[in-house]
Amino acid sequence: MKNIFLIGALAGVILVQGCSSTSQTVRIPTELQPVEQRYQFNLDWQVNVKLLAEADGRSLRMASDENHLYVASSSGLLTALIKQSQSRHTDQVLWQKRIDAVLLAGPVVVGNQLIVGSAKGDVIALDAQTGQVLWVRNLGAEVVSQPVVANQLILVRTNDGRLVSLNRQTGSVVWTADHQMPNLFLRGAAPVLVEKDRVFIGRESGFLEALSLQSGEKLWDARIAIPTGRTDLERMVDIQAKPVVADGRLFVLSYNGRMAAINPNNGNLIWAKDLSGFRDFIVHNQVIYLVDEDDILRALDPASGTEYWNQQAFKYRRLVDVRLDGERGEQPQLMLADGLGYVHWVDPKDGSIVGRFKHANHLDVGQEILDIYQQQQRYYVLDTDGNVSAYRFNGVFTTRPGRAIQSSNEK
Repeated sequence: MKNIFLIGALAGVILVQGCSSTSQTVRIPTELQPVEQRYQFNLDWQVNVKLLAEADGRSLRMASDENHLYVASSSGLLTALIKQSQSRHTDQVLWQKRIDAVLLAGPVVVGNQLIVGSAKGDVIALDAQTGQVLWVRNLGAEVVSQPVVANQLILVRTNDGRLVSLNRQTGSVVWTADHQMPNLFLRGAAPVLVEKDRVFIGRESGFLEALSLQSGEKLWDARIAIPTGRTDLERMVDIQAKPVVADGRLFVLSYNGRMAAINPNNGNLIWAKDLSGFRDFIVHNQVIYLVDEDDILRALDPASGTEYWNQQAFKYRRLVDVRLDGERGEQPQLMLADGLGYVHWVDPKDGSIVGRFKHANHLDVGQEILDIYQQQQRYYVLDTDGNVSAYRFNGVFTTRPGRAIQSSNEK
């Protein structure tokens, strides 16, 4: 889950999520309305892997291979969990490893390697089965993006504007691509997109760059968003969402800027639409699905940028990145989790809400969701209290006409 935190020359400035003009703005989450059906889940198991509520922990996600989940805490604790429910609670943990650093990026699992990045500037590769450290490479600046592995290279971004390519087996630096940072930018950085022999990277200055995967040489750049306004805050045009290539076009979304489609071969602009967002988006069946900075879900035509529909029922509810869930119904549905503990399913054809589930503690209080991962009929949820919860789908509950299925205190 991406939240807005600022960093840069204006040290110490923090912006509450959703605020684009002043740190004094308070946005009230939209109250949920009853839906016709609610999805039911059984809790298979739950493990607490330490508190994740710190701001630095909000870019950490779950990683998964066939049998295991991997979770990193900003406190430095790495945990490997067995997906299948075990007879004893303690047997759910395969291993734990304490790293003497604040973890900011990862984990990412590729083959037998688990990769994380730290505030000390370390990229750390571990054995995914045992937690043993394989190698450590210090880059001299905070590692702030999810590592991306391609062609035996590991690509990570640092908070001083560098993209660094490392040898996956040894951790040695293969090449570095520098970029001048603006005075103020969002905390963290979008992971790069690798397509064939090219790397696409969205910069904090509002530019999108194409680099050679093998050498790091810049092939072209294109300005996606133009800074406007008097202050650094008003002029911030950070690209935080990961670019997407689909149907021969490259799509990119900037904060305080535009959604754009460009030619991936030369960077020429195809179309652009004024839109602000910072979460990852998807392209499915020739439709772009994205969440803007106000937590409005939108569907766009990738050929022109024309909006098909928007869903404002989640406005200011602190949504995570939009996901595609192929397990619910005959057609895939859009899945979104919010900061108040609810998971929502949306019909991609018209934006209607088709299902809802509440992830709550023993007091029935919704827990803020950082990440959600779906595999067949199982759903794994990571929340800010450090709980990893494994749910199993148990059917659909349909209400009678006029009967509300949500409690009156649902916020």
